[in-house]
Amino acid sequence: MVYSKFRKTILMRIGVCGHFNSGKNAIGGQTIKTRIITDELKKVYGEQNISIVDTSDWKKKPIKLFFKSLMLAIKSKHIIILPAQNGIKVFIPLFVSLRKIFKLKVHYIVVGAWLKDELQKNKWLISKMNKIDYIYVQTETLKTNLMKIVTNKRIIVFKNFKSINPIDITEKVSEFKKDFLSVCILSRINEKKGVSDAIQVVNRINENLFEKKIYLDIYGPIEKTYKIIFAEQLKNSGNEVKYKGILEYDDTVKTIKNYDLLLFPTKYYTEGFPGTIVDSFLAGVPVLASKWESHKDVIDENITGITFAFNDEIDFHRKLLFLLQNQNKLFKLRNNCIQKAKEYTSSEAIKIITRNIF
Repeated sequence: MVYSKFRKTILMRIGVCGHFNSGKNAIGGQTIKTRIITDELKKVYGEQNISIVDTSDWKKKPIKLFFKSLMLAIKSKHIIILPAQNGIKVFIPLFVSLRKIFKLKVHYIVVGAWLKDELQKNKWLISKMNKIDYIYVQTETLKTNLMKIVTNKRIIVFKNFKSINPIDITEKVSEFKKDFLSVCILSRINEKKGVSDAIQVVNRINENLFEKKIYLDIYGPIEKTYKIIFAEQLKNSGNEVKYKGILEYDDTVKTIKNYDLLLFPTKYYTEGFPGTIVDSFLAGVPVLASKWESHKDVIDENITGITFAFNDEIDFHRKLLFLLQNQNKLFKLRNNCIQKAKEYTSSEAIKIITRNIF
């Protein structure tokens, strides 16, 4: 009886369980998205109605995490979970069980595009997924793929977003330079992100042309296993290719806006909806990207960017050279990027979740 009365007093309490990395910088899409969603929920429902559980280093304190999750379930009617790939086998069964006990609504926000492959490897998770109230995925491609595996029909497309407004298009210069192209990469720095391919393509173009140059700046955390290779490639590239360190979240858009083009030559075929491309649109900068599985959900060909064949360095070279020699093409895409970016603000994105909280 006492418990029942307590539950009624917290009817609209919302719990968020995810990688907040509290007290530290937000590095990585998982942490950034978890924090932004929580901040937007606080704006809508009031800070007093939002409770959180931080899953950072949960493997070191699994019992403590369980009791925190239990308390979150007791205090909440809706729980939003954002488990990383390594945590899905723990957090999905845990919150499905708590859902049954406490009559909760569980909202699962998928960050990335790996879920289909994970379910195919761990088929026992499929029955758990079917019991989740709402599953939010980044792309139509992932939604279509998941609906072939699970019977849950409450799969909703929840595109990537940023809590940054698009730049004023008048901030961009009126026309492109004629003798060089300034391009950048913002990502984790490793082989699978296509960084080596980008360096090689830029170097090859610069070696074969005298009247025009491409300057490539690279930003992002360097993976340990790639440091030696990356350092050697920079050493052999001259002044045209530079590593510029790691950008803070709030600095990404105002940095990208100084470039003519963002390169996204990923070799992760199941890449989701990259936040870097949202940054680029917000900055009014078109994208040259590889054709990963969901690329059509993110880039409108010849409108917000141009794509090249997946894992095809020759086609990458061909498209980048074309843009160097036809820079007005990029100029025409700028305003399209700004217009597209308006779809990806956090204040708009959160409405997709709040319409299911009642």
